[in-house]
Amino acid sequence: MGLFFQDREHKGSSKLLNGIRIVFVIGVFALLIIGLVNDFSFKYTGLAFILLGVTNIMNGAESHYYGEKKKVYITEYLFGFLLFTIAITYLS
Repeated sequence: MGLFFQDREHKGSSKLLNGIRIVFVIGVFALLIIGLVNDFSFKYTGLAFILLGVTNIMNGAESHYYGEKKKVYITEYLFGFLLFTIAITYLS
């Protein structure tokens, strides 16, 4: 496909996972807006990073379930844990 994109073996996700992703994206935007309104409170930014981390770990679990290459789901897991550590620094 190209240098920056990988071909995926499965074509789409289930409706449940897509619904959860949409709810998480709406939650992230809501938390960031609430954080901006409340004098840029980093507590809400940390919670938004937790939601992003959960989303990436969920994507990694889905890739692992569908039998993607190890490089794909390990990267998604590690990026999710990176977002968790960023969230911990914001929340502490």
